[in-house]
Amino acid sequence: MQGNLTVLGLGAMGSAVAHRLRTAGYTVTVWNRTAAKTAPHTAAGAHAAPTVAAAADAGDVVFVVLLDHASVREHLDPAAAHLRGKVVVNLVTTTPNQARDTAAWAADHGITYLDGAVMAVPDMIGTPEARLLYSGDENAYAIARTALDTLGTAEYTGTDPGLAALKDTALLAAMDLMLMGYLQAIAMMRTAGATAADTAAEVEAWLAAMLPHGREIAAIIDGAAYDTGGQSVDFDRHGLASLITASREQGVSAALLEPHRRLLDELAATGHGASDWPRIIDRLTVPR
Repeated sequence: MQGNLTVLGLGAMGSAVAHRLRTAGYTVTVWNRTAAKTAPHTAAGAHAAPTVAAAADAGDVVFVVLLDHASVREHLDPAAAHLRGKVVVNLVTTTPNQARDTAAWAADHGITYLDGAVMAVPDMIGTPEARLLYSGDENAYAIARTALDTLGTAEYTGTDPGLAALKDTALLAAMDLMLMGYLQAIAMMRTAGATAADTAAEVEAWLAAMLPHGREIAAIIDGAAYDTGGQSVDFDRHGLASLITASREQGVSAALLEPHRRLLDELAATGHGASDWPRIIDRLTVPR
């Protein structure tokens, strides 16, 4: 691919992307709403553009690292004519439908569009540990691939522009719920004088032992085999009730646990109390 790249947005992630692309040997043009943020980049050898349109003119591939979906459209819409014929790689965290919306807009304006999801913090950019998901125009991925590989481990997920965002948000949801569990355990154990660090270490060891069982749960769901005689919905309801009671006895809110119990109760009410507890997924995929 050509060596002229543009980065729109110089927050922590945008700055990391611009820095990595420049140190990889590319000619990088940067733009930021607050122009002063371009100074460290120009001092290091990048070019600063006064407008999004000028930045678009300078790059063969344009990386968008703005705040959110609204800001993407706010800044790209007026520069659409300057982006025509370019490859736009959007690294802004969006929902799947927002990604599809931007892809449709890009197609209407003759822009080759690739949606990206960054599963890393800024300090990880440029290392193999940084995982970046992409979806959308396969040709855009091929054109930009060399530059994408400099940012971290690149993974093309498919032609549906929303797939990268879907996988990103699904994995983030799993992480969020897991970390909320850390907080619940820490809050409970603090009432007995345990430090957060001590409890976190115990939770980490416990979850490390339990995580492999996630594949067994997946096999049950993929096979729709919810009556194997494993841990039942009713058993799980009673166990969760004990967790909720224990939390409240210690003066700790059970607000993080109660939605889980509610879903199990709803499942039992439909006559599935004896089913294996992973059948709870039925309550998560009700018709929208």
